[in-house]
Amino acid sequence: MSSHLNEAQQRAVHHDQGPCMVVAGPGTGKTRVITQRIIHLIEEKKVAPFHILALTFTRTAAQEMQRRILQSIGQPQ
Repeated sequence: MSSHLNEAQQRAVHHDQGPCMVVAGPGTGKTRVITQRIIHLIEEKKVAPFHILALTFTRTAAQEMQRRILQSIGQPQ
């Protein structure tokens, strides 16, 4: 799924030198990038989900991220 990301988004998803802050304007794919980063950390880097902190400004974005992540890693919603 990360093939739908541009180069800067790919760098954010695969950043592995500590925390990563994604700052961008409306409609630029922040939710997609953060979601893909979390999936990458869980599936590829084997990071336990309870060691991941993701913050967003809206409840809607947080719920959408949760839905996408659970769907991707095969967890019931």
